[in-house]
Amino acid sequence: MVVGVLLFVMIVLLLLGMPIGFALLTIGSLGIVLIQDINTLQGILATTAYRSVNSFTFSAIPLFVLMAHFISKSRIADELFDSVIKWIGHLPGGTGVATVIASAGFGTLSGSSIAATGAMSQIAVPQMIKANYSDTFSTGLVATATGVLAAMIPPSIPLILYGIQTETSIGKLLMAGVIPGLLIALLLCIYIVLVSYKNKTKSARASWKERWGSLKNIWPVVILVAIVMILIYMGIGTATEAAAFGAFGALVIGVLMRRLSFKTIYESLMLTTKQTAMIFTIILGAHVFAYFVTLTRVGNDILNAINASGLPAWVILFLLVIMYLIMGMFMDIVGTMLLTIPLVHPLIVGLGYDPIWFGIVLVLLLEIGLITPPVGLNLFIVSENSGISSNKVMIGSFPFLVVLLVALILLILFPQISLFLPSLM
Repeated sequence: MVVGVLLFVMIVLLLLGMPIGFALLTIGSLGIVLIQDINTLQGILATTAYRSVNSFTFSAIPLFVLMAHFISKSRIADELFDSVIKWIGHLPGGTGVATVIASAGFGTLSGSSIAATGAMSQIAVPQMIKANYSDTFSTGLVATATGVLAAMIPPSIPLILYGIQTETSIGKLLMAGVIPGLLIALLLCIYIVLVSYKNKTKSARASWKERWGSLKNIWPVVILVAIVMILIYMGIGTATEAAAFGAFGALVIGVLMRRLSFKTIYESLMLTTKQTAMIFTIILGAHVFAYFVTLTRVGNDILNAINASGLPAWVILFLLVIMYLIMGMFMDIVGTMLLTIPLVHPLIVGLGYDPIWFGIVLVLLLEIGLITPPVGLNLFIVSENSGISSNKVMIGSFPFLVVLLVALILLILFPQISLFLPSLM
């Protein structure tokens, strides 16, 4: 009864607009006091704030975020999209395919679904409308492709957090997202080309001089990202060390290109600090809430009930898929993961599923939620940055949701899509 009442109170707090980190911390603290006493809570709070984020692995998060801000302030994202447009924009569906490729590229540079979606909605939507795409199609594509590919293709902050919470190899998790990310990009491109052949959408043809000239400012960052991924894949460095190399490399590139000044470096550091503080607050709240859940033994009761039910493993997995699709509509991806992983991860392992594979499926499920009405966060980000009504963005996202669901089914039916690269490491 205590757990049920407190969960209801937490839902109310979230609906009232309380940040999820503070909601988790509040409900977790109140639950510990009700089940134990105030002294237990004081002891937990005295140590948890330090222990919950005192991890060398956690350093990868601010470093990858800092790398993304250095690259963003250097205006590389704009030039990446412009270069892809010059090379393939004149082909049927070229501008839409260019949006997918640039989304994958910028997602690789940022690791953040929200940050990548905000940037690409300002860059890509006007170009697509100029190439005779409808505003619904343009915004729906950006909301879908950018967010999902940023969360899937490394470096991915959600996958890093999942690895830390489940004590799963972060390097293998990051590599596990590569092929699924490319698969999703391919499926999106196929759909775009099929639609574009019917609607005759294309951009003006650029000269060969313009095409080769568009590469001059983006190749250093492309090489940097490739080196970061090689460091992780080959085991030369940890994910944290690769992130440090990436952040330093992005700083050097920005300075040498004269794109970063003391002002923009300072702004990048401040933005990184704010984002990291937000993420770590969620982590702290999740640890306190997880301690409360552990005290209630609800997790064990759920596992015992499921084991006693005799339901097949695939039925339980299907129910989890539905649960995450619904939660993704109303909550952010990081908060949902940290809230549910303490309960769901032991269940997944107990059913015999691979935790690396499930991490990829989980991230895709939550990203689908971010573009699903009524509260799909990425839909509103695209609407705000493009000036196009949220209703049109929602309508435009529906066909791409079908593409993502096809990708989800393939990942569930064929786990080796996710596990192939990690198995070679």
